[in-house]
Amino acid sequence: MAHRFKTIDIPAVTLENYQEMLPESLALQVEMFLPPEGSFDAPTLRRYLENLKQYEEEDENSHMTLANRLRFAFRDSEPDTICGKFPQAELPLKRRLRCVAEYLIRSGELDKVRDENGKLVKKRGVLGKMVVLYKPTSKLLESLVRQGLIEK
Repeated sequence: MAHRFKTIDIPAVTLENYQEMLPESLALQVEMFLPPEGSFDAPTLRRYLENLKQYEEEDENSHMTLANRLRFAFRDSEPDTICGKFPQAELPLKRRLRCVAEYLIRSGELDKVRDENGKLVKKRGVLGKMVVLYKPTSKLLESLVRQGLIEK
């Protein structure tokens, strides 16, 4: 998915030209954060795009992007928490993975588990705090297949 960022000149992206500068899927993803509904100004938009780009860049230690590590962890299609999928991860990595999970939610690859009343389903995490359950969508698996990380 890093290919979405290869041709983007992030420093040149503005609130006025983002629809022309960004791929359609990415433009739709950031639209909600822009005025009048959202509060992003141009520097905030560029900072957000840089963060998304980092989520899709390969980590030298795992040879996978953070987004792909999360996608791969949910390849079993079972709902779980970040802690459940990454029990040995340090707290800073878990925080980053939660940010990546929000990115994958906005791209339609993950959902938060909700009960029949629409309330978030949570369970007690390793540190005793209540944490959100995530569930993958079919788009997540399609993304892994398209990248050759799993077979159909």
